[in-house]
Amino acid sequence: MLNSLPYALRLQQVYYGWWIVFASMIVLSVGAGIYWLGFGVFFLPLANEFATNRTVLSGVISISQLEGGLLGPVGGYLVDRFGPRRIMLFGVTIMGFGFIWMSLVQSLVMFYVVYLLLISVGMSLGVRVPALVAPTNWFVRKRGIALGISTSGVGLGGLIVPLLGWLVISLGWRPTAAIAGILIWVVGLPLAAVMRHRPEQYGLLPDGRTITPSPEPQQPDSHGGEEFPASVEGDVEATYSIGEALRTPVFWLLCVVFGLRQLIIGAIGLHQVPFLIGIGINPQMAATVLGMTAVTSILGRLGFGWLADRIPKRFVMAITIGLAAAGSLILAYVTVWWQLIFFVLIYGIGWGGGATTMSIVRAEYFGRRAFGTISGMMDFVQMFGLVLGPVFAGFVYDVTESYYLAFMVFAVSGAMGALIMVFLHPPQQSTAGSAVVHD
Repeated sequence: MLNSLPYALRLQQVYYGWWIVFASMIVLSVGAGIYWLGFGVFFLPLANEFATNRTVLSGVISISQLEGGLLGPVGGYLVDRFGPRRIMLFGVTIMGFGFIWMSLVQSLVMFYVVYLLLISVGMSLGVRVPALVAPTNWFVRKRGIALGISTSGVGLGGLIVPLLGWLVISLGWRPTAAIAGILIWVVGLPLAAVMRHRPEQYGLLPDGRTITPSPEPQQPDSHGGEEFPASVEGDVEATYSIGEALRTPVFWLLCVVFGLRQLIIGAIGLHQVPFLIGIGINPQMAATVLGMTAVTSILGRLGFGWLADRIPKRFVMAITIGLAAAGSLILAYVTVWWQLIFFVLIYGIGWGGGATTMSIVRAEYFGRRAFGTISGMMDFVQMFGLVLGPVFAGFVYDVTESYYLAFMVFAVSGAMGALIMVFLHPPQQSTAGSAVVHD
């Protein structure tokens, strides 16, 4: 089955998992730069175009997060069942088409329809789920650094934001949206061809290592039929099914912790540019600051990914949430541009580190057996943060003409999440063929 890998890459003396990491990094950079980060650049032009307020326009983001949560279990199952390549091809295709259609919409209602049915669905199925699941399946010992490199693509996507800002100012938001759709196709479709599901399907093992015979019989994988090894060079993993994971209290507590973190991330990601413009920073500089925040997040993604391979992961996750909360607190008091230096460094590192560590924690606590499905279900539960955060921040601004109260609430929620995470140990699993995993 090794012959199923791309021929040019089989000639290289490099473990194929690293090619998947590289492909994930690039596709995440484009997806995040245009969708997660770049929408802040479109925010005010869209509000002016459709004569609406920030609460209403923030609603499309909150609904898309709700939709993403609902699609999470579906997307995770599809990737577990059919592999990341097919799902990425489908999602990238409709996402690119969505941005091109967005450039033609003439009403707020049609913008909602296009954004929710094409752009948001395409991003979830075509970028976010496969780009996180595939690297997780190809690494165990080096999972932290592998996911750190993969998710650093989100930080690299920050380099796209100033370009989008310049295009919006120079050409308008409609031509910029069309260009974004074409870019998604040009980058995403070729990279989808690189993606593969699990190393065992190609005569390989995680991290490029070899099998150590296990005294227990191998268990069939319920999401694809191939046998799933229980032991790799002396390492043992948790092997939870989705049903087993849902029956653990740890699963639900992790959802709460991650949801409290997402309150911060979802709101600041959308409202950072409008907030900066509101305190007197010009739109191009505001987009640049957002881009620099994303680029700085690379330090957190790589640094905390490396650290998670070496110390208890719950501590790493708690630190990243605490840094994000501190960043929200700083933003509440920013009045001049130089104060943003502290925000960019502290929040950017915490945001990036947490994005990487969430996937690492999930894989460590529940294993690879149904990682996509478990992650998708967790996204569904924790989506309360991503849904409520943007709308709450927009509502607070519309009522008070300030984001101060919202940023303070987000800081408190992050502090609570970090405290819970410190005491949240991995679950214990004692069924045959699985492992008791301790951090």
